[in-house]
Amino acid sequence: MLLHQGGLVLVQLSLDQVAKLWDVIRYSVEESLPPTVGESPDRMNNILANLLSSAMQCWISYNRSNSNKFEGVVVTEIILDRVDRSKALLIYSLYGYEIASRGSWLEGYTALSKWARSEGCSKIIGYTNNERVIRVVKGLGGDTDYTFISVPVGREDEDIH
Repeated sequence: MLLHQGGLVLVQLSLDQVAKLWDVIRYSVEESLPPTVGESPDRMNNILANLLSSAMQCWISYNRSNSNKFEGVVVTEIILDRVDRSKALLIYSLYGYEIASRGSWLEGYTALSKWARSEGCSKIIGYTNNERVIRVVKGLGGDTDYTFISVPVGREDEDIH
């Protein structure tokens, strides 16, 4: 699927393209793994398996003026809220090869938003500690009030400070 908005082109990779470009995708995912991912030695193989089964989607972005150079790689997953039965597009990982302009952010968001809506999603969600991404999301009217928390199990006997 090809989505374009302004000068940005966002392409959903086919299964063959995912397999062919796996080294590039792998690098970008490893550099931007969300905090929910553990240290399993199989994690990258699991991501590849999910991409090849279409449980996850991989997108590349580039500027129309230079189609030979990727601007970024995005891995997404449509998730279902089991309580209210709504769907959301989870941005699982987002990696940029260079600093994207505010216009590129907006164009990418617009393109993904249109695709998410066509898939029945009511929102786009994700995790980040990148201040620039947080500012962009706030500028789009998004909610950035929550803090992701994670505590390893097995520390029940340690003192709480």
